[in-house]
Amino acid sequence: MSIPKEPRQLMVNLMYLVLTAMLALNVSAEVMQALFFMDKSLNESSQLVEVSNEKLAIAINKQADAYSQYEPFKEKVKKMQETANEFFNYINELRAEIIEAAGGLDKNGLPKQKDNKDISQRILLKNGRAEVLKGKIIETREQLLALVDNKAIRQEIGNNIPLKINPIPEDSDKRTWEQFTFQQMPVAAVLPILSKFQNDAKLTETTILNHFFNQMNIDVVRPDKFYPVISTNNNYVIRGEKYEGEIFLAAYSSTADNLSISVDGRPLRVEDGKAVFATNPNSIGSRQHKMSIKMTNPITGEEEIFSRKFGYEVGDRSVAVSLNKMNVMYIGVENPISISAAGISTTDMNVSANGINLTKKSSGEYIAIPERKGEATITVSGGSLDPTTLKYKIKKIPNPTMKLGNNTGGSIRLAEFKAQQGLIPILENFDFDAKCSVDGFEITRVRNGDAATAKNRKARFGSETRRLIDKAALKDIFYFNNIKVRCPGDDAGRKMPEMFFNIK
Repeated sequence: MSIPKEPRQLMVNLMYLVLTAMLALNVSAEVMQALFFMDKSLNESSQLVEVSNEKLAIAINKQADAYSQYEPFKEKVKKMQETANEFFNYINELRAEIIEAAGGLDKNGLPKQKDNKDISQRILLKNGRAEVLKGKIIETREQLLALVDNKAIRQEIGNNIPLKINPIPEDSDKRTWEQFTFQQMPVAAVLPILSKFQNDAKLTETTILNHFFNQMNIDVVRPDKFYPVISTNNNYVIRGEKYEGEIFLAAYSSTADNLSISVDGRPLRVEDGKAVFATNPNSIGSRQHKMSIKMTNPITGEEEIFSRKFGYEVGDRSVAVSLNKMNVMYIGVENPISISAAGISTTDMNVSANGINLTKKSSGEYIAIPERKGEATITVSGGSLDPTTLKYKIKKIPNPTMKLGNNTGGSIRLAEFKAQQGLIPILENFDFDAKCSVDGFEITRVRNGDAATAKNRKARFGSETRRLIDKAALKDIFYFNNIKVRCPGDDAGRKMPEMFFNIK
């Protein structure tokens, strides 16, 4: 496969080279204006590429909707768009932070402090955002390339896409990519560099979308053999019920290698004209699947797709109410529950609860939301089953661990301390998707016996707190007191243990 070099990308690369050359000079106001013109052009180029990518993605999705064997490409396109958009939005947030630090935009739509080098130096290098950006470029590149299954094609695409970290020139006096790219760069120069990375991500999307589209070919088959089949509508029979099935002769091709069979959009391996569907259900309840077979009619020569739904019931040998997370329910979060009873279909079961709000999500699957601490009961009945009641404990979410960056207290380096943006409550070893928030805290700086205190609302450092932290020096001690956090289900804030840090 040949990856063409588009004129648009050649133009972007040329503009980036011109930008690098201009930054070696003492730039004038006219050059500053040119930099913003370049940033605007890069943004417009990204928008044009985005429109082209969206049209290509729609074409791939339509092909996947029409031919079920291409369903994996639809999922790949979705994953690719999510990955690229996450990277694009991160850079937008970084741009907004730099523009805000530069005093916002003037009446001409330009940052007020466009020639300020300290802003980009502080945000990108001192605060480590350039290092994070580098990691996101590498991570986004790897995630996008991972969507290409063929190793050889993946390597070829990787050699051609623009989204990458270029090596530092041998004659450069900069030790890291971050310094080489952003050191001593004014705001006017940083913005088009960030736009260039966004443009690289969009062009990488284009390359991979074209690869997906080229892989979508339509195959045909001709049946030449037959096989007896029995089909039943009910794969779970209770004693005394009737078992009924349809028996017929199925035709298939034993020689064609392009017969396509899938279940729920997942392609199956076809051997001797047949495919085997196997699954290991890990939860109870009714299961429904959709099979699709695509072939060419041996008489008309037209391509046809045959689809049918089938299902079965998954149950245990006795009544089972399984808390999918653990044997305790927690206030403020959704507690997933699986319920089954041997010999009874989940569609015939009656489930009631006390002390919790119970919502049915699917066959045999429920979500429990506790109302208060104490005890909850779940009662299962239906069919020939006598009502069975089970009891469970309800607890509050455990206290989170308070962290400043990756630190819970003790000695901390001055630069690392100043780089932090706020306190973080982390629920360690907690299996639920839940987050706690900080209501507020007090911070005290102690230096040579003198103390200065500030109150802070929420987790992120406010202006008074930031002033204290910016004054931090070696041998200072900082205390975080009266820390209040609120977890899901809490009516009021919880008081957390004090934290203290020695600046070294």
